[in-house]
Amino acid sequence: MRILILAIITLGIIGCTEDYGTVTVTYQEATALYGNIDDVRAEPLNEPVRDIHDPGKIYLGNDFILIGEEQEGIHVIDNSDPLNPIAVNFINLPGNKEYFVKGNYIYAESYYDVVKVNIADKHNAILESRAEFVFQDLWKNEEGKSLIGFSYEEKTETFDAGDDFYEQVLAENEIYLDYAKNIIPKSALPSSFAGSGSKVSGTANRVTYAKDHVYVIGNTSMYVIADSDQGLSKVSLSDNFSRIGEGMETIFPYENNLFVGSRSAVNIFNISDPQHPVEAYEFEHATACDPVLPADGVAYVTLRTADFSACPGNTNSLLVLDTRNTNDVKEEKEITMTSPYGMTLKGNELYVGEGDNGLKIFDVSNKYKPELIKTINDVKAFDVIPHPTNSNLTLTTGPNGISQYLVEGNSESLTWQSSISY
Repeated sequence: MRILILAIITLGIIGCTEDYGTVTVTYQEATALYGNIDDVRAEPLNEPVRDIHDPGKIYLGNDFILIGEEQEGIHVIDNSDPLNPIAVNFINLPGNKEYFVKGNYIYAESYYDVVKVNIADKHNAILESRAEFVFQDLWKNEEGKSLIGFSYEEKTETFDAGDDFYEQVLAENEIYLDYAKNIIPKSALPSSFAGSGSKVSGTANRVTYAKDHVYVIGNTSMYVIADSDQGLSKVSLSDNFSRIGEGMETIFPYENNLFVGSRSAVNIFNISDPQHPVEAYEFEHATACDPVLPADGVAYVTLRTADFSACPGNTNSLLVLDTRNTNDVKEEKEITMTSPYGMTLKGNELYVGEGDNGLKIFDVSNKYKPELIKTINDVKAFDVIPHPTNSNLTLTTGPNGISQYLVEGNSESLTWQSSISY
């Protein structure tokens, strides 16, 4: 049995015929792979270092960096000398795309499961707990073998502009069958910083941690996993809550709330009872990819669209939301942007990555009325984050890898220190 699905992100439109009646699309085709899930779960956790080929989530620690390898695991980089980062280990986590870091623990998806990994010793990670079949019951083919992943191949095809298949790709940028409908989709950001339990955290996460619970958003559902001395365990939720809508993209905890960004709204869930989140408010916006960064009484939302991308449309802006009353959120300001991706707060400054269009820095002394300070065109940034302990160091993810910059003055100058290329 062979299942074909379209991978999450259409790579682009690469050409048209002269009469504009057809369109040529390059996309990723994924073929289902089958095997024994118990054998996959039994694979060694620590493996020799390897090259980075398909980076995903990136975590920045005090003296180390974690770099996700899509579907395979996590590279461990010694960053005690920012001028010379060195790979020291590879944590083997088949099927992983998303993870969250809290203290010495990684909470990560691994195909059907969510795992808790102790990384106190960066050279020897230890599997502490596993919650099995969080996302879906075991899917098997006609031969009784388990679905354990997908292989990807780039395809280029020409379609009529009105073809149903093409229209579905353009509208959804994903076509799933069976098991893949429930798993966590690939992030709309090429690479971005992972969520963490520290004050320094990325804004484009699908896994987060709050009040001894792990929260994960898949394609249409939110999953809640309790973390206790007895290990990880999935929390049973009613269908009314778990299926909260299509197009969910990001989740970010702040105080007693979870801020969930979808392609058409920002949803705020109260987690006073962490096992039973309750939706407090839905703020609707134009359809777009939307990382959300909540702070004290305010939330910053980047809306990004582009034709023939994972976020089709024509809206590119930074929204400022007044969230002092989470039952009545108000839009304070909308700032036109070019291609906003991830963002971070550093003191009274808001950094917003715009991919190939550079890095923008806003003064948010008045948090509801950001003012543009500077645009740095030669720093290509999908996402940006300050170092957790070195206030003079800022990192970005870009088209060619991770870069570390020395921040001098009042963000007047960013001096390149080193890069981890991929």
